[in-house]
Amino acid sequence: MCAQIKADAAAPGCAFRYSAVVSRIRTLAPVAILALSNVLAERAGASPKAEPAMSAHASAEYYTLIAEIALTRDEPRVAALSYVSAAAADASLWRRATVVAAGSLQPTVALDAAEHWIGRTPTSLAAHLAAADAARSLYQIAVAADNYRFVIAHFSGGVEAAFPDIEQRLAAAENPYAARQIADRLTGYFPTSAGARRLQGFAALQAGDYPAAARAFRAALARLPAARAHGEAAAVVLQRRRLTEALRRARVLGGDVAAPLAEAAAALRKDPRAGNRYDYAILLLAANKPAAAYAQMRLLLHDPRFGPDALHMVALLDFQDGRVAAARARFAQLLAGGHYADESYYYLGLIADRQGDLIVALRELARVRHGIDVLPAMMRVAMILRAKGAASSADALLGELTENEPQRAPQIIAVRAQVDARVGETQRALEVLGEAIREYPDDPALQYARASIEDEAGQTTAALAILRAVLAARPDDPEAMNAYGYTLADHGLRLERAQDLITRALAVAPDDAAMRDSLAWVLYREGRLAQALPIVSAAYADAPGGDIGAHYGEILWRLGRRAAAERVWQSAAAIDPDDRLLRQTRQRLTAAAPALIH
Repeated sequence: MCAQIKADAAAPGCAFRYSAVVSRIRTLAPVAILALSNVLAERAGASPKAEPAMSAHASAEYYTLIAEIALTRDEPRVAALSYVSAAAADASLWRRATVVAAGSLQPTVALDAAEHWIGRTPTSLAAHLAAADAARSLYQIAVAADNYRFVIAHFSGGVEAAFPDIEQRLAAAENPYAARQIADRLTGYFPTSAGARRLQGFAALQAGDYPAAARAFRAALARLPAARAHGEAAAVVLQRRRLTEALRRARVLGGDVAAPLAEAAAALRKDPRAGNRYDYAILLLAANKPAAAYAQMRLLLHDPRFGPDALHMVALLDFQDGRVAAARARFAQLLAGGHYADESYYYLGLIADRQGDLIVALRELARVRHGIDVLPAMMRVAMILRAKGAASSADALLGELTENEPQRAPQIIAVRAQVDARVGETQRALEVLGEAIREYPDDPALQYARASIEDEAGQTTAALAILRAVLAARPDDPEAMNAYGYTLADHGLRLERAQDLITRALAVAPDDAAMRDSLAWVLYREGRLAQALPIVSAAYADAPGGDIGAHYGEILWRLGRRAAAERVWQSAAAIDPDDRLLRQTRQRLTAAAPALIH
């Protein structure tokens, strides 16, 4: 993070130059160190020492140096706040302050700095983009959408040319539901734009609202321009093909399976190119027809373009269906070809772990360095190391990961705290989270982790207070609604309020498995087991794992279907062997009535 921010200091329009400040270290270092110590003292609750009075120019240099020292010390919040102080003395630094705050994962500070930057240069598209991205992180939907709207309306290449960049930004958003609500607003601002409808469709698809995605894709296809030149025709054909594929996927995921599959099969028969076969196989997977998809993917294994992707999908299907030896061989083949390295290491590690070969599991999982699998991989490695008495090695591994993935620092710290809590070091876990929350106060993942650990430690009141505060800060965020509503329900508290929150969350995220599990749990707490069962069953089918499996099994158990409950718990444990709720639920229920298991 620090290196990235320093490199950006040389970007056009930045008044600050790192080398220029270094030359002032001898002059300003004494007061800079005093200011840095004051900031740290204030965070620790101590009384700061008096700072010397300075001119605006000296103050800007002074706080700039504080910020750079803080970056080298991995104090991102101090760096962000110090750059704001520098910019308050020298308005040309608001751009730099925005960049540092954004790179330091301080969206509240970044939004404030970006708004000052906009005030100074109202037509700056970069400033509006920065404000939009920060507001999106804070779930301030209207502010984000208004700033993206400005960028789209004033983009030099025209409205349609602006949407691809916005689409990429929303696709990478940490919260898909914020992205979806922003996309809906932008569609309202640009109702005749094909790009807006496409953006809306992909955002709805990512958020799991498949009927809405299908409607948006149909509207985007209807708004594609007629081709007038050869080059334009090629671009339109490419857009039409991607939108058609996305529309079929949305329809299948929304339950309209037969017609889209028939269309894709007909397209493959008409033109049996590898690309059409791959699209058909992916659609078969979306339709939950893994055997048919597997057969189509195997036909592509030697294709020069689609072969690696097909091998990847075949390996995953082998793993999913228990063909362990075949899966291991295929993931090794991917590694040998230089494809899907992190994912291959992850699954090779899982295979070794499930077979009890912890040395190989540690070796393979520790090689996962990037992507969506890095956090579960590192959490499992840390758990194994802790179980073997190597706590310091586990901490060092997670510390190294934080340095390598600074933009994911809050999530990595949350994992570290969860590992501490799982091995009984609750106080240490809370201390780690407390320090992280002071450094990253806007990150809800840290608050959720803190609430979860407080709850598991029996501090229900404290956990609910944390979640209530998150909801107050993000009242339209379905994840915040679900977290608070589920915790209320789990303790049998204010069930009507819990159900209202979860129902509102599901209105935004209708296909979210965790939220559907929460609704089932509310119904279970209300004694409506028959209504809860199909909901939790569907949630588990979409997202099999520890917590949902624990709930699914308990509902089955209470309905007298104890053999079925045991089967669910066994399958969930195979997927999520370290899940505490699963283990505790199973032990609690089976210990109470062991003779009734059949």
